[in-house]
Amino acid sequence: MKKIFALLSTLAVLSLTAGAQPYYGGRGPVGGPGRYNSFGGPGRYDRGGFGPGRFYNDWYGGIKFGVVGSHVSSESEELDGRGVQTGISAGLALGFNMTPDVAFESGLYYVEKGGSSRNSGGKFTYGLDYLEIPLVLKYYVFSPGRRAVFQPYVGAYLGFGVGGEIKDYGNREAFSSFDNGYFRRGDSGLAFGCGVSYSFLYASVGYEFGLANIGQDLFNETRNRALVFSVGFAF
Repeated sequence: MKKIFALLSTLAVLSLTAGAQPYYGGRGPVGGPGRYNSFGGPGRYDRGGFGPGRFYNDWYGGIKFGVVGSHVSSESEELDGRGVQTGISAGLALGFNMTPDVAFESGLYYVEKGGSSRNSGGKFTYGLDYLEIPLVLKYYVFSPGRRAVFQPYVGAYLGFGVGGEIKDYGNREAFSSFDNGYFRRGDSGLAFGCGVSYSFLYASVGYEFGLANIGQDLFNETRNRALVFSVGFAF
């Protein structure tokens, strides 16, 4: 974890330094310092070129940090999360402007999910840590004066469990979430939400609706549910 955050912090400093330059990629002037892939005027976010339909910087990237509120919905009483588990998310985004108003975005994120419940012995919590790849389409809605851009999005996500711990407080035990017959590592589902950008700054709220059965027991379907608040900046 410390190595992950050290790497993200370094990338953050580099991206802020790059965003403060008056030229993007050495290929021409942009619409003001720190404009996120914009061209031709202040506040033109992810949309630019020398004329209608012509793009200068089709690709864009960014760094995002967030807070996750999640629970597990399960037919198993032992795994069904009645309480919300809080965690963090952090990672890199990479997108491509398909048209002046539509973009495809992916990336790689570390996301902490999980849940809590009560069994016969007492409180029972489980952390589920994933590496996730989003696959979403974003639509740009420009504000009057084009100072800000609203970005509703919809798509899917793919996840792979990389860590997490189950804590059985009644029996005073702790063990891995993925290695003891409770949870599978693979996860996938729907992702939708809305973001807003101003200059190179970005904020969003989204919901991840798990479709894959992450439980080891095939007869008791178990799925992730997560609400994610994110902030970030672009380079």
